[in-house]
Amino acid sequence: MSGPTWGGNLEILHWNLAAGRWIRPTEAYAGCVLVLETSEERPPATEVYRMLRNMGERGLLEASPALVWGRPPVGDHAHHPSPDDAASLRRANRDAVLEAVAQYHPDMVVVLDVDLGHTSPQWVLPYGGRVTVDGERQRLTAHFGR
Repeated sequence: MSGPTWGGNLEILHWNLAAGRWIRPTEAYAGCVLVLETSEERPPATEVYRMLRNMGERGLLEASPALVWGRPPVGDHAHHPSPDDAASLRRANRDAVLEAVAQYHPDMVVVLDVDLGHTSPQWVLPYGGRVTVDGERQRLTAHFGR
């Protein structure tokens, strides 16, 4: 499936939804590829689930045929988790995403742990640009230019 991207940082998007501003009506996102990532504040998996649940309650998960989920940061300059701890944190995050999707849009194609957003290395993916998600071939393609 191909479509324009929309989304951004999950925490900021959640704040905008809470304020009731800057987010278009749900129908405007029909067919768009939802691109989300979490910030360096590293929200726990329970909060990730709750933010996605709130989007699901508004119909925003159901509007998109696909979700591209950024690999969440698990550490920073002052905090370096062990490889086992990092893997556990990322697994909990993935589980939270998949739980919300299973509840609100079980047919959604989900691409997890993409290097975008608050992570390094970082793949540049413009919001509003066109993306193709090919679940069968496990391929994600960003289309730049015309």
